[in-house]
Amino acid sequence: MRTQPRMPRGFTLLEVMIASAIGLIVLGAGLVAAMQMQRRSHFEEQTMLAQSTGRVVKDLIAADLQRAGTGMGNAPIVFSDMRTQTAIQVWTEPDLSAVDVTRPFPPDPNFALPPAGPYEEFVSDVLQLHWGDTRGMVTLANCLPTSNVRTGAQDFCTTLNPSPRLQPTVTPSLPAFAVNPNRQVACHLRVLNVNTGGNSVTADPGYGTDPTNNPPCGNPADNLWRVDRPDQESWRIMPAQSAAYRVNWASGTPTLEYLGTGAADWVVLSRDVERLKVRLGVMSHVPPLGFRWFPDVATALPELDTCTIGTCAIDQHPSELLAPATDEELRMRLRQRIREVEVTLVVRTPRQDRQAFNPDAPIELDPEDFPIDGFKRRTFTFRVTLRNFAAGGLLPIPVGN
Repeated sequence: MRTQPRMPRGFTLLEVMIASAIGLIVLGAGLVAAMQMQRRSHFEEQTMLAQSTGRVVKDLIAADLQRAGTGMGNAPIVFSDMRTQTAIQVWTEPDLSAVDVTRPFPPDPNFALPPAGPYEEFVSDVLQLHWGDTRGMVTLANCLPTSNVRTGAQDFCTTLNPSPRLQPTVTPSLPAFAVNPNRQVACHLRVLNVNTGGNSVTADPGYGTDPTNNPPCGNPADNLWRVDRPDQESWRIMPAQSAAYRVNWASGTPTLEYLGTGAADWVVLSRDVERLKVRLGVMSHVPPLGFRWFPDVATALPELDTCTIGTCAIDQHPSELLAPATDEELRMRLRQRIREVEVTLVVRTPRQDRQAFNPDAPIELDPEDFPIDGFKRRTFTFRVTLRNFAAGGLLPIPVGN
């Protein structure tokens, strides 16, 4: 018998349709998985950017905190007859668009607090720091035959060949600090001229347009300027340096801004820092030694700039003859005892993950009280020991004395 050869045949239409459907399902699943992996990769990249931003800002603020008080320690700085502060100043959640004569910043119409709603709790503090630049330091000397380093309202005597780095070059005057580690006060000056050949400095006490006429900094005959033992103490004038930090919401996006020495305008540091909060560690001078933190919920201590004699008790150091008479004097003494600063930064990712929330629904809060708005946030909290504050000023009372 002969076998009839079998005719070749292909897939039926039904088989092709089933195979195509299966292929589309597999391809779709692969695309979804690839999109999810790409989304996760992008999300991780954004998180790493937030972490990097937090570390950079942390290092910058920590470096300025380490400089604070250089040349003057924790001594009060007399900027003008109307303003005295220490090298570290914190204003708690201020509105810098409003007038406030207690702050050195003029009202800024380009500043705004967080908008009402889920972000209204993100109000930040403002941190301002001051220090002296020792590279341009000039050492003062007694104006012979007197024992004073000042001979007039604007005339200061120096040692031989004072540094020309104190000479104003761009503006009519150069901001500077006159400091004496033994006198527990620093005076802000506007240096007008350095006479290298005549061994003198011409400087006007005050800050900006605000004068200093009152004692001790404004009176050249005050005993503050008298140096009876030049071998044990001396006055120095050094260029003034400063740094201020704030978070501004005027653009609708939180922006960490910086104000440098002599600058008229704030500049942008980062558009990812959402909040800046500061706590101050104040040292106790009597046993048990340690820190009191302002503010501190556990001990019911308020922000230091809101302290009053009734709410913030202070131990009296033997060098302090009288207890604080006013709330402002109390706050000044507390600021002189600051030894550590704690800074908390909330940093968010540069971009939103729009699949993580419903943009048409009201924004809710997550377990950490952060808005669920597609941004991933990181919190950085760090403490800095103030080496210049610890090196000068009031010291703890030795146990047993």
